[in-house]
Amino acid sequence: MPSLSAPSYFESREVPASPAPEPLKNADSEFTFALERAELEKYANLEDLLAKNETRAFLVLKNDRVVYERYFGDVNANTELPSFSMSKTVAALLVGCAIQDGIIASVDDPLVAYAPETRQKKGYDRIKIEHLLRMTSGLDFGEESAAAAYLYYSHDLPSRTYDYDVKWEPGSHYLYGSISTQILWDVIHRQLRGATVSHYFQRRVWGPLGAQHAASWSLDSPSSGVEKFFGGFNATLRDHARFGLLFLHGGTFQGRSVLPEAWVREAVSPDPIAGTVHTTDGWVRRAKYQWFLTLDGRAYFAKGFRGQYIFVIPSKDMVIVRFGEGYGTIDWTSLFLRMSEET
Repeated sequence: MPSLSAPSYFESREVPASPAPEPLKNADSEFTFALERAELEKYANLEDLLAKNETRAFLVLKNDRVVYERYFGDVNANTELPSFSMSKTVAALLVGCAIQDGIIASVDDPLVAYAPETRQKKGYDRIKIEHLLRMTSGLDFGEESAAAAYLYYSHDLPSRTYDYDVKWEPGSHYLYGSISTQILWDVIHRQLRGATVSHYFQRRVWGPLGAQHAASWSLDSPSSGVEKFFGGFNATLRDHARFGLLFLHGGTFQGRSVLPEAWVREAVSPDPIAGTVHTTDGWVRRAKYQWFLTLDGRAYFAKGFRGQYIFVIPSKDMVIVRFGEGYGTIDWTSLFLRMSEET
């Protein structure tokens, strides 16, 4: 079962820190967040609540300043933490960069334009880049099936990437599945003509974000050398927060444009095909490019296995990042929203 020690399970490819790192700034004073009466019967304060509910790292930014930060157990500010499925959000933003750079022409491009051999597989000629981004490709890949575990632990991802049949008409049916994201890796990788996806990511995203620490992408194996695009991105707590800040500011970071504002708007807009989905956070809306939305529309968030979150509340100019070994007994999205109302 994957845990926060997952980066040590796999070989990885380093993504060097930015050549011009920009540490996140601390606020002049730390915020104090109140607990509800029922919570005060169990916990002394927010730190106690976090510690007793499997949290290992927790960060709150308000107006681009760190206002609260805690680490637990053997995790510290230098620990490389696995995004798990938040990697899909990172992957999708890199697709946006690839389109801006002309590496991919358009979300409307057919998959077969980049992987022509798939034309031989029934239905693959109707899959578009957009379908892969939104997990409406029609591929028969269930995330709750053995197929997902085989993909995660595969030592040869290319041998599995195009193994799955098209069951539904592409663009008509939503099914959450890591395989769609891994296919997007293949599309980008083929267009890079020998460069690694990690190298492109460092040049196009990690460097411009001013990342203070090196990150990494877990690989399927040293011999294959394929990044686990669907769940293999690893970075420190503070550096993960940069993705939230990037989207909060419409694709810019410290005034530098990294991603088109139009892409950001589209990425976090509700997906009419996926609609509402039930998760460990209850009912939420799916956004188009690997984000979730709270039902009231106040926030959007990336989410990973065992309760990893990058949670963005635009109206409060706030980003909350949480890493844990599990969810504990807390409704985290409700807690995040409540915290935002205190600022």
